Amino acid sequence: MQTFDQELHTAIDLATECGAIALALQAGGPERLQTRDKADDQGPVTAADLAVEARIIAGLRERFPDDAILAEESAVDSAWPTAERVWMIDPIDGTRDFAQGAACWAIHIGLCVRGVPALGVVHEPRAERTSWAIDHEDTQLAWTRVDGGPPLALHGIRERRQPRWGLVASRSHRSPRIDPIIAALGLRDDQVQRTGSCGVKLAMIARADARAYAHPTLGTKLWDSCAPHVILRAAGGRLTTMTGAPISYAGPDIAHTQGLLATAPGVDHDAVVAALRPLTREWYG
Repeated sequence: MQTFDQELHTAIDLATECGAIALALQAGGPERLQTRDKADDQGPVTAADLAVEARIIAGLRERFPDDAILAEESAVDSAWPTAERVWMIDPIDGTRDFAQGAACWAIHIGLCVRGVPALGVVHEPRAERTSWAIDHEDTQLAWTRVDGGPPLALHGIRERRQPRWGLVASRSHRSPRIDPIIAALGLRDDQVQRTGSCGVKLAMIARADARAYAHPTLGTKLWDSCAPHVILRAAGGRLTTMTGAPISYAGPDIAHTQGLLATAPGVDHDAVVAALRPLTREWYG
């Protein structure tokens, strides 16, 4: 049975090292960040995105030279869908917030095995929080740690806490579709937390800080969701498209064309999907 111990330690070490790199560049302000817009309205990229991605790729290539890599800022290798193992990297998830000096961003390192996310690390440098998980065959574990303190097991966390928020949504990508979602779920606006980074939000769901996360529009890619998906699933939560369909990591498509919907451990995911069905039928057909 494969344990992924080496892979997990490597991913945590690289994410932590790269967190320090990104923090130093963010502290340097616009001159050091050199923020620019990518082509085809794909959002901003900074010097930190490029430096962090280069370091992670180099570290993974050194230790796992036979694995494929799919990373946000690099040219997509057309052969990745046929690879046995694929690392999916988002060097700075939440670049827009990062470039504005906000704290809600994260570094993602995920590993898919035969098209299924098996290992994930989400490092939030400004929050000094690292979450990690393995969910493969007979191994299922999920942990989070803040400021170098003792790890907190995420599996079974819903038995120990109740969610503070009803919904978590994007801070910088404010879709007009969120208001109908809030209404359909019977929530008030003060029950909605808006923050950056798909990984930050999915980690909140895994910790049962919020009941659900909805991203009803285009924009997210496989590297956004892979690492936090493992953490959420190992903690007992669920992530699907907005219509309730499974998320595919087998390729060749890299975009989530029907959005993302996540629910915390203990929340009836199917009931949330059903409550949103009148909206999703209109939006996605």
